[in-house]
Amino acid sequence: MKNLKVLNIDSTQISIFSRVLCYLPHLVKLSICENLIQSLPKDIKELKKLQDFSSSNNKLIFLPVQLSQLTKLKVLRADDNKLEVLSDTVEYLNLKFLNVAKNLFKSITDNLCNCTMLKHLIIHSNQLAELPAKIHRLKHLKEFSVSRKQLDSLGEQIPHLKDPSKIEFSGRIRYIPVELKNCIRITKADLSNNKLSQFPNALCALFDLKPLNLSGNSISEIIPGISDIKDLEQLELKKKKLSSFSACLCSLSK
Repeated sequence: MKNLKVLNIDSTQISIFSRVLCYLPHLVKLSICENLIQSLPKDIKELKKLQDFSSSNNKLIFLPVQLSQLTKLKVLRADDNKLEVLSDTVEYLNLKFLNVAKNLFKSITDNLCNCTMLKHLIIHSNQLAELPAKIHRLKHLKEFSVSRKQLDSLGEQIPHLKDPSKIEFSGRIRYIPVELKNCIRITKADLSNNKLSQFPNALCALFDLKPLNLSGNSISEIIPGISDIKDLEQLELKKKKLSSFSACLCSLSK
């Protein structure tokens, strides 16, 4: 097995990550999802060529600091575990994709924002009350997904993200800052299940927006400016009490 490059042992009911797996010198992709693993061995640092590591749906309570030595790692999935702290060692990785959704995080430090090559950051379904203050450092971020009932604001930094194409924010958000209009590359927006009472004006400046989900808010009226979103293909307004069917919706055509 010394030449093994890809190993998938998902759903095998293992509870211990064997140290033997750490000595596969050519392993590039490893998946151990849907098992009962509570910890990862320190020897994981020996997987020098590992680029893609998936440990979703286990019982992990922490990520070992030795992960920081996997300099080739680009994709890390550790969603649906029992992580309470996102190890600062993540900042030393050259990650492009990070999924730590469905864990027990109450906060995420600014160290995560040192992962400046991140393109996909998925942190929804945690217990976050606020976002890292320096999130705007993630200049290459294209997909950003965050949600939880405790989150009531996007923070001032989100509109300064330069390159997102997909955003997903759910929680108790009451308004969308007008500066979001500067994120002109957004093509998909999910703002469902928040506390929005007015249609966000900033969305009308996102001309490339195609699917837009505003379901589960308290918006009663659709503003005429929605007709400026010329490429809009999918609009979801479920679970809301509209005062009337706005005629401006009929102008949404190319």
